[in-house]
Amino acid sequence: MAGKLSGGGGKKSRGLEVNADPNVIPFIDIMLVLLIIFMIAAPISSVDIEVSMPDARIQPSQRPPRPTWISVNNDGVFVMNDQVDLNALGEATYEAVRANSPQIANDEFEIMDQRIYIRADSDLAYREVVRVMNRLQDKGFTKIGLVAEDRRR
Repeated sequence: MAGKLSGGGGKKSRGLEVNADPNVIPFIDIMLVLLIIFMIAAPISSVDIEVSMPDARIQPSQRPPRPTWISVNNDGVFVMNDQVDLNALGEATYEAVRANSPQIANDEFEIMDQRIYIRADSDLAYREVVRVMNRLQDKGFTKIGLVAEDRRR
């Protein structure tokens, strides 16, 4: 505890009053000295053992293929931006996937494994979308995604 040296004077100041406020100045001094010691000692404690690490032989990842879009509206069926007949849809989609994915252009299994995205007008009958999906499945495309517009905004 600390003592209070300056009093109000007069007859009541017979002794020193008790002061409960802690003296934090020495605490701050000690903390600053410890901070300086740790700042100096931290770089010294680094490890100086030499280890022969293996070389990295990681192949860079390939770019993902561009998505293949099929658009269906009242005017017809479009693969990417080209209008196609419904009977030639499978072959046109196959060629579009090959053009979008040059890294897998020769692997037929990889071509058939790509996802095909279908987007259709909202006023179009759903049976037209099902016909497009059936034509794609007849060709061998089984990963088909339907795209909708987010109108929550």
